Order: sequence, then C-alpha cells, then structure tokens
Amino acid sequence: MSLQEQLHELFLLDQQLRGLRNRLDAGQSRQRAQQNKLVQLQQQQQELSHQLRQTQVNAQTLEKQSGEMEARINELRGRMNNVTSNKEYSALLVEVNTLKVDKSKIEDQALEQMNEVDTLKQRVTDIEQKIDDQKKLVSGADNEVDSARAEVGDRLDEVASKRQAAAEKVPADARAVFERLADSYEGEALAEVEEANRRRMEYNCGGCYMSLPIERVNGIMMRTNELVTCPNCNRILYMKPELKSALSGAK
Repeated sequence: MSLQEQLHELFLLDQQLRGLRNRLDAGQSRQRAQQNKLVQLQQQQQELSHQLRQTQVNAQTLEKQSGEMEARINELRGRMNNVTSNKEYSALLVEVNTLKVDKSKIEDQALEQMNEVDTLKQRVTDIEQKIDDQKKLVSGADNEVDSARAEVGDRLDEVASKRQAAAEKVPADARAVFERLADSYEGEALAEVEEANRRRMEYNCGGCYMSLPIERVNGIMMRTNELVTCPNCNRILYMKPELKSALSGAK
C-alpha cells in the first residue's frame, strides 16, 4: 500500500471517528445546556422563595404594629372618658390623632406588602411549573445521551482501534503532518483533487477550491509514496481512483 493510500485510509477512519465523537458530544452538550438551565431556574426559585418569606414577615410585622397602635388608641380613648381637665383631654386627643395617622400609614404599607406577597406567590408558582417542564427536558436529554452511548459506544471503540492501527502504518513524519492538518482543519487533513477542465488541464483543490498547478496533479500520479500538498491551504491532496485511472489512460 502506497503512502497516499495509507493516508487516505487513515483519513476515512479519522472522519468516522470524529463523526461518532461529534454525535456523542452534541448530545452531551445539549444535556449540559438543559441541566444548566434547570439550575438557573432552581436558583431563581430559591431567591423568590426567600423574597416571599421576607415579605410575609414584613407584612406580619406591620400588621402587629397596626394592632398595637389600635390597642393604644383604645386605651387612650378610655382614659379620655375619665379625665377632668381640658388640658389633659387635649393632650390625649393629640396623641390619639397622631397614632391614627401613623396607623393609617402602617396599614397602607402592610397592604402593599400583602399585595407583593400575592405577586411573589404567583411568580413562585410560575417558576415551579417551569422547573417541572425543564426537568422533563433534562430527562429527555439524559435519555438521548444514554441512547447515543449505547449505539455509538462499541462502534466508537472499534473505529478508534482501526484508526490507531492505520496511523501506525504511516511513517512518523507523514503522520505528524496529517495530525497537525487534521487538528487545524477539524479532520479535513486531505483534500480531493477536483477536475475543472481536463482538456485545458485545470484542476482545483477540494479543500480551498483554489486552482492547482498541473505539476501537483502529476505529482499525485507519479509519486505515490510522497506527500503532495495544496500550495494554498497545505492540505494533503488525493485523487479518486476513477480520475486517476482516466488520467492514466489519457496519457
């Protein structure tokens, strides 16, 4: 097997392996995204629940203050019925009126807090529903990953083993070039030679779509144990057997 054939075999196995890994990675990525969204919703629920409890405490405190003021007003009214001087009566009346104003303000604040309690209760209910819905999405994503692992797992190990065996057949220097290009181009280390016009001997790189010098095309035909690369993108060039056969017959 020539170097070009070894590299093409490695290229095909590398693509298979990357495809299987990408499928599993995509499912895991969706799983993480759904889980992260669930965590965010649960954090919002905790914050709203804390805010609700605090608002309920504030409302209860204000209601207690209002009740204490009402008791004080009733006490003062009782004393007013028993006073004997206008001065003392007037002083008690001023205090009663002041307390009534303050009590009215407290009651308004308490009403605002109770309205806020109702609003927060509805928000908590809404987010709890969102959490339930999100848990279903998380469960679906978990099932998708489990399914992908079950389907891809054995195949992934098999292809990885074949890729390793194919890589070991390639000379170290050529393998290093392949691995570097595979990392740079997300697995597209090789590029097919595409025929644009045979009569005018025009050919393009299938990776970057730039024109190829005819000597590069001839190099693939004649030097099968050498790396022939695109002068523009540096991908390793290969030619389909049909085109190679057609060009060989044309010479």
